[in-house]
Amino acid sequence: MNASPITRAEAQELLAPLARFPRVALAVSGGPDSVALMHLAARWREARGAGPALSVLTVDHRLRDGSRSEAEMVARLASALGLPHEILSWESGAPVVAGVQAKARAARYDLLAAYCHANDIPALVTAHTQDDQAETFLMRLKRGSGLDGLAAIPEVGAWAGIAMLRPLLDVAKARLVASLDEAGIAFVSDPSNGDARFERVRLRGGKDALAALGLTPEALALSARRLRRARAALDHAARDFLAVNSEMNDAGYALIARDALDAAPQEIALRALAQLIGIVGGGETPVQLVKLETLLAALRHDVGKAHTLGRCRLEPWSGRLGIFREMRATGLPVAPLLPGQRLLWDNRFRIELGAHETKPIMVRALGESGWRALRDSSSLASSLPRLAGRTLPACWRGDELLGLPLFGWAEVGQRLNLDCRAHLVRAEMPPTVEKG
Repeated sequence: MNASPITRAEAQELLAPLARFPRVALAVSGGPDSVALMHLAARWREARGAGPALSVLTVDHRLRDGSRSEAEMVARLASALGLPHEILSWESGAPVVAGVQAKARAARYDLLAAYCHANDIPALVTAHTQDDQAETFLMRLKRGSGLDGLAAIPEVGAWAGIAMLRPLLDVAKARLVASLDEAGIAFVSDPSNGDARFERVRLRGGKDALAALGLTPEALALSARRLRRARAALDHAARDFLAVNSEMNDAGYALIARDALDAAPQEIALRALAQLIGIVGGGETPVQLVKLETLLAALRHDVGKAHTLGRCRLEPWSGRLGIFREMRATGLPVAPLLPGQRLLWDNRFRIELGAHETKPIMVRALGESGWRALRDSSSLASSLPRLAGRTLPACWRGDELLGLPLFGWAEVGQRLNLDCRAHLVRAEMPPTVEKG
């Protein structure tokens, strides 16, 4: 049976969640799913006669020939719809050999989130479909995943403080292709989608056999949706536990009561640790469950020992368990910031330099030398753990430390004579009970 195109009424219902944001970015690669998302969103906004403002973003991973021309094709399609478009290029450094898809995915979302922060865009929309959901469910089932893995792709979430929306998650890919065919709109076919080296491609090859057994994408996606409902309930319970038993400090570290963590049901304790590690470490890829289980067991076995996981260092502090950003040998990011610009630093802090400033600054970690300067000239250090203080973003010009934008502190012990502001990124989409 031929798939039917998405109707205007369906598009209005699917895209309605976007209306609560003033500005929205659409992640568009040039493939049929994302190109259809772009056209549906443009048509939906036109019918509304109102916002949100839409921007189109394409990431050029530079992993194969022709990727730039595909990004430029998206730019032309966006322009025809009257939508602004930006190409974000991945500078991967050393050649990527192992785990290329996972690394490219993480880099893609980091680039997209950084752009959104820099341009004050609170929400990012992707074109994941029912087919993607079913494939993810099967891949994780094969690995023996638990509840979180089998819940697969969420309809709403966050990446580095940017809201993530996937409004097409219950829509079959074939219907999006039918929508483009009906409108006569071109799209790109990614050669990697036919490369059997990738697990998703091999799964697609068995799609007909699975469907003959009743394991259709619709059935698999329904199971994932119901599991997401259970996951949302457990995450809500973990947040309630943290509200009573932990403190998330604006300086980017967390403290949690050891006795409460020890007494909590294991599932709640694991989720509570995962949530705090995600915020403090700034790592958006979930920590593997087996590693979390190992960490929790180690914390309960040896209360005085320090541990590391998810870019974090966990150790006792002031009678509680402290979770701090790990200062690795490779250091933390160093980034220039021009007057009037914003940036996302270390996936943890959003920093903005006032437009009236006349000179750029460099943003890098306070470090040991900066921490000593803070300790010698400000009472702030007495209330701030050293492990947290040295990983804070600081304003520099060359080797001159200008101060800490998070607290308005300057090295000379006075207020920061610089219009630079910072805040911890920990925005989270509210939990949603999905239909089904």
